[in-house]
Amino acid sequence: MRNWTLILTILTMVVFLSGCINSDISRMDQLTSTINDHLKKGDSYYNQAVNSINKNLYEPGITQTNNALSEFDQARSSAQEGLIYAKNTKEDVFINYFQLTIQELDLRINATNEMKVAIPYLQGNETTTANQHIDLANNYMQQSIALQTQKTDLVKQNVAKFK
Repeated sequence: MRNWTLILTILTMVVFLSGCINSDISRMDQLTSTINDHLKKGDSYYNQAVNSINKNLYEPGITQTNNALSEFDQARSSAQEGLIYAKNTKEDVFINYFQLTIQELDLRINATNEMKVAIPYLQGNETTTANQHIDLANNYMQQSIALQTQKTDLVKQNVAKFK
């Protein structure tokens, strides 16, 4: 009788623990979808802002940079939550994925902030200073794209872990 109780306790613990791990992975999948949605929207707003700025349409550019920042911030918040779930799984692949995502988003936020800073300088015809901020924005975005590539490679190398 004692053996049955022990076996039942062990089975219950195994089922409970596997449920926790699966729920962490399920939650990470949901968050990844949310992150990607916000990232795409943020990229779209960022590109719209660049186009507006190139056409000297500064007011729409400000609005679009604000929208991009909002989307990137929401994506970053979800990525931070995903990192918590990834750490719970103790899977290095998931941890690395979310760390890369956070770094990528930080760079996109920095790029967007630099674009936002450049706009008043452009409005005031201070092109030298504006171009310095635009160059920084471009550098941050290029670094962000490099991290995005690393993230894509990580997924390709671990296809079984990602849906």
